[in-house]
Amino acid sequence: MITVGSAFVYELDNNQVVANCHKVPTDKFNKRLLSIGEITEAFKKIRTHIFDFNPVAKIIFTISPVRHLRDGFVENNRSKAALIGAVHQLVDADERLFYFPAYELVIDDLRDYRFYAEDMVHPNYAATNYVWEKFTGTCIDEPSQLLMKEINMINAAKTHKPFNPASGQHKKFLKSFLEKTRQLQLQYPYINFHEEIKYFQA
Repeated sequence: MITVGSAFVYELDNNQVVANCHKVPTDKFNKRLLSIGEITEAFKKIRTHIFDFNPVAKIIFTISPVRHLRDGFVENNRSKAALIGAVHQLVDADERLFYFPAYELVIDDLRDYRFYAEDMVHPNYAATNYVWEKFTGTCIDEPSQLLMKEINMINAAKTHKPFNPASGQHKKFLKSFLEKTRQLQLQYPYINFHEEIKYFQA
């Protein structure tokens, strides 16, 4: 999965795009908006590296719904538009690439400040939960979704705080989840349940 947030870059005097500009004076940088062509070429390089490493990989692109309002309202929208244009150019031309509309789900489907944190920029828990549900329903097959639910139940049981840890009821609870965890370990030997089994045994 590749999530991109802004098409703005900061360059040093030598036109070198940099990632961290905290230790150099502001006037040493040139801020500019990448073109759709430049973004597409950068993504193509990333795609090549991924497929060189794993030829059967599938790549899902998303655009971050977090708005970069420090750039300005108009500038933020130009930036997101450039990213969306570049991503769709690639996805339309390569069946190994996919687009998940996290950006559109938050900006267009929810489109209400109730779904934002106090800074009015970052999506809140309700929004991220909504996007996650859409993602799992779209991108994760049904057997894996069922497995995820089983693992969530085990995690919840592991973090459960009993009122009386010495009670027979709690011991029965632990024994039940020990058996469930062992069964999952047999079904999915590539998943490490060592810590969970150790906890339920104790």
